[in-house]
Amino acid sequence: MKKLLSIIIAMVLAASFFTGCVDGGDPESNVEPTPTPTVSPSAKPVADDEEDPNYPTVLAMWKDMDGYWVDEDGDYLFFTLDENGKAVLYSYDDGKLDGFMKATAVMSSNKTSYYIAVDLPAVSNNDKLPGLVQKESAKSFMIELGGYGDGYVELAEDDGEFDYEIFVKVGENLDNLKDAIKQAEKLEKDD
Repeated sequence: MKKLLSIIIAMVLAASFFTGCVDGGDPESNVEPTPTPTVSPSAKPVADDEEDPNYPTVLAMWKDMDGYWVDEDGDYLFFTLDENGKAVLYSYDDGKLDGFMKATAVMSSNKTSYYIAVDLPAVSNNDKLPGLVQKESAKSFMIELGGYGDGYVELAEDDGEFDYEIFVKVGENLDNLKDAIKQAEKLEKDD
């Protein structure tokens, strides 16, 4: 376990030295957000998870990330808690739901670099996730919180290479999506 943790910490530290760029375009002209799956307003964070005593760390990260985050291409993420108070993440591409994830772990190497592990459950013909079809799998992400200030993060899927994209906080709803896309575009160009 110590060896695995050492490898993860080494990956986080190595990732903090690299950033990537993404091709531009005009993503806001064709962004048509789809409705977010409903989340019960009475959902309360789980104080302690009997299966994993470290789960409160996941909930703390989700509390910080709560809401919508968008990149320069208009793709966005929605961090929230489900009706059972568990951390879930929805991803959208071209305004359509293309992924549903359940957070399983959050680890950090310092105050701004985090490793997030998620499970993608198998989904097909689910009324709560209309149009989404995905196979069961797992993913991990690296997230950098310290580069641009509050309301901005750099996020990379851990697939062997860390190609970071800048995400801008939109808020609890998608009203400011187009403005956030413009901010992400500017930050990517300035980077």
